[in-house]
Amino acid sequence: MTVPAVASNSVEAQPEAELAAVALGSATQTTALGAPWEANRPLWVFGYGSIIYRVDFPIEDQVFGFIHGRKRAFLQKSHDHRGTPETPGRVCTLIPHIEWNSMFPDDPADSQSVCWGMAYKVKSGMEQEVKRHLDYREKDGYTVDFVDVFQEPDGLPVVSQVLVYVGVSSNPSFAGPSSLEDTARVIAMAQGPSGTNRDYLFKLCDSLRLHHPEALDPYLAKLEAMVKSIISK
Repeated sequence: MTVPAVASNSVEAQPEAELAAVALGSATQTTALGAPWEANRPLWVFGYGSIIYRVDFPIEDQVFGFIHGRKRAFLQKSHDHRGTPETPGRVCTLIPHIEWNSMFPDDPADSQSVCWGMAYKVKSGMEQEVKRHLDYREKDGYTVDFVDVFQEPDGLPVVSQVLVYVGVSSNPSFAGPSSLEDTARVIAMAQGPSGTNRDYLFKLCDSLRLHHPEALDPYLAKLEAMVKSIISK
């Protein structure tokens, strides 16, 4: 299964001038699970949620691929983008398979399943500014980690040490092991400064379908169908 790199003009990358206008001074520092990113290294960022389709930072390359060992799930509360402090929405995080199986023993993760997304190479010379911007964008409970991105199930990584933002289960905005039905009800109704929660889900699903026929996993497909059923009533 070979997946070609996607041309960089297929995303709406934000120009440098627009990025400079974003308020970065109040960005909170995220915690690094592994070795922190060093400012003198190239910066690759793995998007598995809104970063796939909303690229508000300058890039010079991108690769569509997958990571192993983690499940994408709408188990992170959103108080600042797709919800409010009073009525938080739900957005994606990555759950290690072993942790998912502990939370959902009746619905264990397939050990062979992968999480598809897009790895973006930040424009050279803009790494530190983009990192500050993303730290602020992902400030609601997210933590920095690093992953390897693949395009072949048994192949070598096409990009290594790719920065990714994850909401670990100990963060204060983690929603816990809520049912898919409860999650769908929240997504169907919530909205915040960045738009409706349902729009986040639908754009994510559409983007994954666009890039590869296998990229939309059963969890997302079922959640999408549930939300559409709720809003159609």
